[in-house]
Amino acid sequence: MGSVLLAWMLASALCMSRAYTPTQVLGVAGSSVLFKAAPPPNFHIREFIWRSFTPSEELVATSFKGTPEIQYRSRYYGRTRLHNFTLEIDPVDLDDAGIFSVLLVDTTGQMKQQAFQLKVYDTISTPVIRLFTEEKDINGSSESCLLFLSCHAASRTNITYEWAGLGGKTGPRLKHWHMEEGQLLRIKLDPKEAFQVSYTCTASNAIIHKSATVELRDSCQRSSEGEKKTAHTLRELLLIVIPVVSFFFLLAVLSCVCYKQHSGKKMFYKVPGNESIQL
Repeated sequence: MGSVLLAWMLASALCMSRAYTPTQVLGVAGSSVLFKAAPPPNFHIREFIWRSFTPSEELVATSFKGTPEIQYRSRYYGRTRLHNFTLEIDPVDLDDAGIFSVLLVDTTGQMKQQAFQLKVYDTISTPVIRLFTEEKDINGSSESCLLFLSCHAASRTNITYEWAGLGGKTGPRLKHWHMEEGQLLRIKLDPKEAFQVSYTCTASNAIIHKSATVELRDSCQRSSEGEKKTAHTLRELLLIVIPVVSFFFLLAVLSCVCYKQHSGKKMFYKVPGNESIQL
């Protein structure tokens, strides 16, 4: 009798499910989600059936005459719990996303169908901001500083990147270009203003928001000072190395000449015109 009733209820639910717009349920991978059935007023629940339709239709949990059953060998086996007629899945995974439904039956035999669409998002790591400097402005102007800020956060689901601190009403009037769907920010600013500029990158999905902030204090000056320091270092190195090398070269030549003279051998050097000069 119970199996016949169950088959009839499932067939009725299949016909009813097409007429309902799913209620959206959001979850984070590794956490729990709740599907809260909402019976109408004066609807005294006697039986209910929870089903999943992704990737195929499966029984998840049932209750007949107050006796719950969650031991169905579905993909959710061992992860389901019932709180009255509310279904909990713990933990939920990305592959669990899809359509769920519950069929409620009251003591008079009246049935109500409710559908839920589960969307599961992955966790997001704290964003990492990296700073890169461009060698010079595209217009060759030395009065501006060009910087690139890249923001990256790890996640198995899509992430939206947003930047804050783009020079508000009281801040400097800066030029910005968003690239790579907001993950890369190109900034043109005055080196004099760079001491007071900070940027915050927020990586988010529908549930999680993670942010990181970077200070651009001295960023432009460090770049120019680094180039000057490199140029000074190279010039100073050449000023030291060239005289030392020249000294040792001359010393080697003189030593060779003195050795030849003391040994009694004559040395000849060829010069243009096939003439020889005796040393």
